[in-house]
Amino acid sequence: MPSAPKGAVLIIDDEEGIRAVLLAILSSIEIETFVAQDAQSALEVLNANKDKIAACMLDMNLEDSYGEDLYDRLREISPDLKVFAMSGIFGEEIKERLGDREIAGLISKPFSARHLIETVQAGLEKTS
Repeated sequence: MPSAPKGAVLIIDDEEGIRAVLLAILSSIEIETFVAQDAQSALEVLNANKDKIAACMLDMNLEDSYGEDLYDRLREISPDLKVFAMSGIFGEEIKERLGDREIAGLISKPFSARHLIETVQAGLEKTS
């Protein structure tokens, strides 16, 4: 397996089980991770660790925020942040909601570990 990309990933999801699975998968390929269960904690974690965090996995349907709104707030803190949009809704709807916002990858729930790893590695290797 290729070496782990540089930079940590912030996992933003309001479901504890999803956060745990994502944390386990990313840890298995030696990617440093941070976790947040809502928009406010995501902003706090990113603000405190913006020099380490290269990307985030953003649940598009958080209980306290729409993903596209949080995307904008995250990019205000870290303009080069790579965002992986995650959702159980159709990819076309996510793309429509995000408009011209750039994403590093789209992760549909449910996901396989292999697809997740491939998507994250490919997205992290892209240059902005």
